[in-house]
Amino acid sequence: MRRLASIVVLLAITGVAVRAHAVPAFARKYKTSCVTCHTIFPKLTPFGEQFRRNGYRFPGVDSDSVKAEPIELGTDEQKKQFSDAVWPGTLSPFPAFAWGFNGQAVFHPDKHSGGGAADNGAVANFDTLIEEGHLWAAGSFDDSITYYSELTASRTGGVDFETAAVFFNDLAGPAHAVNLWVGRRVGTFTSFQNHGSYFADAMLTQVPVTGLYGATSDPFLFNDNHNGLEVNGIVASFFNYSVGVAAGTNLDTRNSANVYAHAGYKIGGATLDGEETGGVPQDLEHEQSITLDAFAYRSISRFNDSSMTPVLTKNTSLTLGGAIRAQHAELELDVGAFYQTDDHVTSTAPSTTTLSQWNELSYLVYPWLAVGGRVEYLRVARDGGTVVSDLRIVPGAAALIRPNLKLVLTGTLEQASGMPDAGWAAAGLAAAPADAASKVGIEIEQVQVLMWTAF
Repeated sequence: MRRLASIVVLLAITGVAVRAHAVPAFARKYKTSCVTCHTIFPKLTPFGEQFRRNGYRFPGVDSDSVKAEPIELGTDEQKKQFSDAVWPGTLSPFPAFAWGFNGQAVFHPDKHSGGGAADNGAVANFDTLIEEGHLWAAGSFDDSITYYSELTASRTGGVDFETAAVFFNDLAGPAHAVNLWVGRRVGTFTSFQNHGSYFADAMLTQVPVTGLYGATSDPFLFNDNHNGLEVNGIVASFFNYSVGVAAGTNLDTRNSANVYAHAGYKIGGATLDGEETGGVPQDLEHEQSITLDAFAYRSISRFNDSSMTPVLTKNTSLTLGGAIRAQHAELELDVGAFYQTDDHVTSTAPSTTTLSQWNELSYLVYPWLAVGGRVEYLRVARDGGTVVSDLRIVPGAAALIRPNLKLVLTGTLEQASGMPDAGWAAAGLAAAPADAASKVGIEIEQVQVLMWTAF
């Protein structure tokens, strides 16, 4: 087993690049293992989801669970003197930072497939052996105000704040009923974190529709990191909601101020907030539940396209979607879809409709090993034009070598009927039909091995 583990580790250095979201700063703050909140990170346990929904706080009074004695920024007397004194806060005695990295390599069993051709017929690609580095900062100002940020440096994309947000919790009514989250982050579209897949970067598929038709500036993704404000909360332990405004992508002098809303309801299992549990164990072993979610997003994005550069094209988009998560202990099924309309994917294009559907089945064989896979379907239709579609199947396995060291092995099989003007690559797809009317049968695009860590 020790020799096998060594071989797997060597293979793992060739991992697939994904965003990293486990934060060891929390482990230091509460003096607990990463697996308190995660199965195989960034996937969260029921307790980990409660912690995230509560604005990165433990249920109850957060400071009661902190094991690292905080540094007091003031005294209780200052509370009595407010507003003639600054309300006191705290600092963690440990650095609120964590660091990690990930990389990728891709193997092509069929170098003549679309994926192999995109890599110039290479059997293996090690260009992105080390692809990204991540610096996180996470902690609390007091029992109700917390913060979370992630700075990512990539091999080709420079340095960017993927997340930087402050969470103002418990603003009105019962605990967790009204919160205000401010900053750069992915909006809340389901009851679970977006980066909750064992085998993909995001549970909700990301479809840059304008990019599929040749946008020369960043295509808009509704489930991407945007600056904005969100009001959210949990009511009666099993219902949660969110309403938000976001700046969107490719801002010009006319800020787009996108709007979105979400509602979700959980039937059975652990509560959404960890409060008033009614004696039900709040762990994965006893989890038997179904969670229903619905969301809507309206955006106005402006971008450069090849036909009108440097004039900005205005695109108004409406997305309606929903998701279902069914959990029976270590077995989990996620199913979801969204329908999106765009009125201008280019300056001269007619309206476009997009259907995106995803399914993920996973089973936690051991606390450190998950097996399963995903099936994703994408269909794009232009008014009066050709309908194109792509089907992707991704079997995989994920393993924790240590609580903060992860390996993932996945394969990608794909078939496509036609393709949009700029090809499928903008959506991370590899199939390459000859034109909009051609088809590509099921083919093995690649095998990926991932390693990433956080410490």
